Amino acid sequence: MAAAHGVQFEEILSRAGDAGLWQALIVLWSIVGSVLSGVHGFSSAFVGGEPEHRCALPGELANETASEEQLHLWLPYNNATGQPASCERWDAAGGSRTVGCDVGWVYSRERFHSTIVSQWDLVCGRRWMMSTVQASYMFGIFCGSMISGVLSDQFGRRRVVCYSSVLFIISSLATAGAGSYATFVTLRFITAFSGVSIYNSMFILTMEVMGPRWRSLAGLVYQVPFSCGMMALSAAAYLVRDWRYLQLVISAPSVLMLGFWWALPESPRWLIMQDRLPEALDVLVAAARRNKRSLPSDAEMMRMMSEFRAAETKLSPDDDEEPQRSALQSCANGIGEICRLVRTPRMRRISLASFYNWLAVSLIYYGVTFNSADLSSSPYLAIFLAGLLEVPAVLLAVPLISRVGRRPTTALTFLLAGTAILCIMAVPAGTAWPKLTLAMVGKFASSAGFAVIFLYTAEFFPTTLRNVGFGASSMCARVGSMAAPYVVDLLSPVHWAIPSCVFGLAGVTAALVALLLPETNGRRLPETVADIERGVWHPAPKDGYQALHSTEP
Repeated sequence: MAAAHGVQFEEILSRAGDAGLWQALIVLWSIVGSVLSGVHGFSSAFVGGEPEHRCALPGELANETASEEQLHLWLPYNNATGQPASCERWDAAGGSRTVGCDVGWVYSRERFHSTIVSQWDLVCGRRWMMSTVQASYMFGIFCGSMISGVLSDQFGRRRVVCYSSVLFIISSLATAGAGSYATFVTLRFITAFSGVSIYNSMFILTMEVMGPRWRSLAGLVYQVPFSCGMMALSAAAYLVRDWRYLQLVISAPSVLMLGFWWALPESPRWLIMQDRLPEALDVLVAAARRNKRSLPSDAEMMRMMSEFRAAETKLSPDDDEEPQRSALQSCANGIGEICRLVRTPRMRRISLASFYNWLAVSLIYYGVTFNSADLSSSPYLAIFLAGLLEVPAVLLAVPLISRVGRRPTTALTFLLAGTAILCIMAVPAGTAWPKLTLAMVGKFASSAGFAVIFLYTAEFFPTTLRNVGFGASSMCARVGSMAAPYVVDLLSPVHWAIPSCVFGLAGVTAALVALLLPETNGRRLPETVADIERGVWHPAPKDGYQALHSTEP
């Protein structure tokens, strides 16, 4: 929050240049982490791709010479598809009683040469273990999002980014050599934990070094490389069909992040708030030199920074009253703040609606992406299109909410996503392109919905509970992303249309729930819960756009 009176940080930053070459270089470095987040976030679609498989016949694994006649004697066939059963065989040649695949499986190498599914037999009764691979990755994001924020505030943005990059490089490369399922899942968790720490901390750093006029654009641009990472992943997976080599290929570029140690500055805003003014001055001097700007004298800059810090400290008296809290006290305080979100009627309605919308959009976003790989004849094309469509979806979201409004845009994007996905169930089972087209419409709408709800949430929670409300909503999104792979992997074998039904209903109900949220377009941000309960949403002044859209991270 900027100081209400006196020197503001934006004034200090403008002296060094608030949108010059220095900021551009930081944005370019941030792209590295953003691209890699997109690559590894969806890599399980290929590293953990499920090849076509059938039960191995007794003695077949040694020589794999089963003839078509032997297959018909030993395996039950699906009359509709003409394919052998995937998870059972006859108890004897020409038998009448089925048994499980007690001697293992034979995997097709047509789509994938090798995946962790064929490596550790994560099929049939062990299929849930494949779902856990992606769920554990999302759990790593869940944990990393919470812990990295605390570490970033305590030790600085740069330090968290640099140390997390080392952890990311080691864990992602080591994953390629994982010798067991447990090791693979653990390394994926660490990769997700460190990856989201880099992504979030770099986002905060980028926002803190940009001028107010450019923050919205920088925040938008920051999301685009994530989509590019999905497209790059599809290309790499198409060319490299062995999961260990693919993991090496997508992890090798992470060594570029070692450049963070030399190229990234610390946030001057954070340094000022930590009372490390000489270090902040050094960063600003370097920024001014890169941006070809002239700073006032060192004494004048120190005075401005001191005034800004003093004003900020006065606006945050709680930080001085309780400079240190135990972990137990902090936890208890956090629970108390969350309880305030649901204590009063209107605040409870808004909070619960926000929680459900975040859970639903995350469930749809990740679920449709992974399910589209199953619905399409080519998972490589499906993931590539999912990444490609995300770019225009994000670019269209921001102007749309300004023209149409926050609540209508949120409801419409969720409704479009849900309706398109539900229509998949009306497509005949053997038709791939109509399914993929509808899935991509759902993906486009859910991507736009994600971008909208991200901006919208920061406006309908009151100032006193904004961070808590946004954080609690984000946690609900992680629950949705962890549930998505189980819906796809465990329900699609029952019937291919069930995941589409789940995701579609989630979208339609989320659209209805979004109508419970207040419209905030052109309105002042609520300050307290009392403002929410009174239902007073005052029109913003003519210059209120910045107040609504340039909030500090």
